[in-house]
Amino acid sequence: MDDAGAEKVRPNRMSRQKQKTRNALVGAAVSVMARKGIEPATINDITEAADVGFGSFYNHFASKEELVGVVTYELLDRIGQRIDEMTVGISDALDILATSIRLFIAMLVSKPEWAQFIIRLGLAPEYKRYGIFKRLFRDIGNVAKAPNSTIVDPGTVNFALGGAMLFMVIALLEGDLPTDNAPNRIASAALRILGQKEEAIAKLIARPLPPVMEIALGE
Repeated sequence: MDDAGAEKVRPNRMSRQKQKTRNALVGAAVSVMARKGIEPATINDITEAADVGFGSFYNHFASKEELVGVVTYELLDRIGQRIDEMTVGISDALDILATSIRLFIAMLVSKPEWAQFIIRLGLAPEYKRYGIFKRLFRDIGNVAKAPNSTIVDPGTVNFALGGAMLFMVIALLEGDLPTDNAPNRIASAALRILGQKEEAIAKLIARPLPPVMEIALGE
């Protein structure tokens, strides 16, 4: 290969390696922080888990706090994006909400460290801008606009339902709720909070759930 060809290839290889390292750090951060907690986890813990040099961390992130922000945004927003993609063919607002909740819980059951990271994170600053929260609020708002809506105060319902779901996720992680059929049971509970009747809930929960799509963090 001549010098000109080498120059064309080298940046691509370097870019791919840089992206690979970044992906490893993001993935390791979720795993380590889920296990140890956000504050106790150190940069050294994360670089060890990612199998990259300590100094390489600062080629990608200025601080652990910056990494936490990136991981939080990527995880919560990508979950939200995937759920939007998987519900794109559904037209009924209540069906979209029920399916979204079922998919969200199914993802967390299949990826318990994601659930643990979200719980350890607590209430993130500016949480309303993150994917799963803003989409939940959007979907509840759409249900509230429907002619037959039973939602009187959607603003309050946003927080009541969001808080209830987080506590149910904690209960799943701690074994207080069984993971068996968790997506349907939690979605049913959420729909009851919204004032839906049991017959309507049963019909929504009986609908086939789209296969959960893989999510790659850091890419």
